[in-house]
Amino acid sequence: MAKRFYTFIIVPNASSQLHKLRVPAPVIYVLSAIGLISFFVVVALGFTYARMAFTVADYTQIQTENTQLKVEKRNLEVSTAKLTSKITDLEALSDKLINLLGNDTWTTRFGKLNTPAVGGSNIDYSTADLLGLSSPKANVGLLKNRTAELESDLKLLEQVAVRRDGIIRATPTIWPVTGRISSHYGNRMDPFTGDNELHMGVDIASLYGTVVHSPADGIVIYAQRMAAYGNLVILDHGNGLTTRLGHLARFAVRSGQKIHKGDIIGHVGTTGRSTAPHLHYEVRFNDRPVNPRTYLPRGD
Repeated sequence: MAKRFYTFIIVPNASSQLHKLRVPAPVIYVLSAIGLISFFVVVALGFTYARMAFTVADYTQIQTENTQLKVEKRNLEVSTAKLTSKITDLEALSDKLINLLGNDTWTTRFGKLNTPAVGGSNIDYSTADLLGLSSPKANVGLLKNRTAELESDLKLLEQVAVRRDGIIRATPTIWPVTGRISSHYGNRMDPFTGDNELHMGVDIASLYGTVVHSPADGIVIYAQRMAAYGNLVILDHGNGLTTRLGHLARFAVRSGQKIHKGDIIGHVGTTGRSTAPHLHYEVRFNDRPVNPRTYLPRGD
């Protein structure tokens, strides 16, 4: 059988001479197969390279994200540590305030806070949750819950402090006038008859016209002349507590007026049953006279 050939005619540029190239058919087949195989190899290598490029890109992105996560985790740990420290300080302050308010002399003597002894967690933690509360995310959750608890505690302490302030302001804890105590509370000799009598307040000797101050917040329920008291002001401070200030020269308030601790209510005089200018000062609880010094800070 005669061999088959393929003839290729080559025409050089700007030349009239032709060149013929005879190539056996098997060679053409072999070259075609090699070309086809090379094409598929190149395509396969291209896909492999592209896949490797994507893989490298993904790896780089994962590394970047991992680095960012590490930074975020570190920042979270630092923030958690700072929050924990602040919460610890707030807890210590809360405990200190509770102890101060609980052991406060004024609230103990003149008003009970009546804070109920209750508490407990408002979250139903499972045992598994409690055992797994060591991750930063879980710690943040715990810190949020503790912060909410502290907010509640501090609001309660604020209410207690406001009530304490109200108790102190409505308690006659200051002397209404400056001067010397000329007659104490209790049994004494009547300055007019010499007989034994119960003195229901204290007499504070002072210059005529000296200003008289309200010993506590309250409402004026009486401001006029009354027999032996002379010019008398009666203040109602609430919770059964009233004060009487007698022998005034003149009034600076009227009945029904709301007054605050330290406000001027009148001036020292000698009206009524009095031997010299002074202020007769009474403190009454449920309309029964008590020693005014009971309501003054110790040492005064």
